[in-house]
Amino acid sequence: MARLPPLNGLKAFDAAARHRSFTAAARELHVTHGAVSRQVQQLEAYLNVRLFERLPRGLELTSPGRMLALTTQQSFEQIAETVRDLRNRSGPNIITLTTVASIAARWLVPRMERFQTSHPDIEIRLSPTPSLVDFERDRVDLGIRYGLGKWPGLHSERLFASREFPVCAPRLTKGPHPLREPADLRFFNLLHDTTTGHWKLWLKVAGVTDLDAGRGIVIEERNVLLQAAIEGQGVALAPEPIVAGDIAAGRLVRPFDIDIKVAPGYFIVCPPAHRERPHVAEVIDWLHREADTV
Repeated sequence: MARLPPLNGLKAFDAAARHRSFTAAARELHVTHGAVSRQVQQLEAYLNVRLFERLPRGLELTSPGRMLALTTQQSFEQIAETVRDLRNRSGPNIITLTTVASIAARWLVPRMERFQTSHPDIEIRLSPTPSLVDFERDRVDLGIRYGLGKWPGLHSERLFASREFPVCAPRLTKGPHPLREPADLRFFNLLHDTTTGHWKLWLKVAGVTDLDAGRGIVIEERNVLLQAAIEGQGVALAPEPIVAGDIAAGRLVRPFDIDIKVAPGYFIVCPPAHRERPHVAEVIDWLHREADTV
C-alpha cells in the first residue's frame, strides 16, 4: 500500500480548505495558527505541490488543492460515520437531541420518564442551545427547531402546528384593573420575544385597534419571557405545548379564549441519513406520539 502523508497535515489541510483560513482551522483543531501553517507547508513539501494561494483576503485552493480537499472531506466524513455506527453498536444507544431551552425544560423534560420507561435501551442526551448546531461537527443526532421548516441539507418534519394565545399570572385577572377582555391589555405590559409581529396579529384578530402592539418589554429567551409572565410582569403570547404545564399547575392562566395561527412552527430536524437510523427513528416516533397528546 502506498505510504500516506502525515495525518496531522491532512487534518490541518482539510480544516483550512473548508474554512479558507488558517486562523479558523486553528480554532477548530484547538492549535495555534502557526501549527496549522507549518503542517500545511510540510504536506505541500511532501506532495511537492502548492495546495493554497496565500492572498491578502484569505486562502484560495489551487487545482491540486481542490482535488485533495474533495478526497479529504469525503474520507473524513466516511470515517466519522463509521465511528458513529461502531459506537452505537458497541456502547449505550445514546441519542443527542438539541433544542431551545424552553422546549427542553417545559415540554421534553416532563416527558423523559415516560420515554425511559418505554425505551430502556435508548438514552436521550439533551443539549439545550439557542444556536443552530452543525450536526456532524457537534455530534448531534437530531433537533427540534422553531422556524418555517426549511433548513438547507436537513430533513424536517413538523412536530407542532403553532397556535399562540395570551397567558398571564392569575393575579392579573383580579385587582384594580382586572384583565377580563382584550381591551384591558392597555393596563399591562405586552411581553415580546423576537417575534413582535405576533402581538399585532393577535390584537387584530381580537378586535383591539387602539393599542400599540409594539409596546411593553422584549425578552428574547422564551423561558425568561414566561417567567416574567409568571411573576406578573405582563402578558405573553405562547404556544400551548410550551405553557400547558404552567397552566395545569396554576402558574399561568389564559385570560381570553382567542388564539392565532402563526407561520413558524416547531420541527424535528436532522441530516437525512440520521432519519434512517433505527434508534433515531424510535425517538422521532415517540416525539410525534407525545405531540399528539398536547
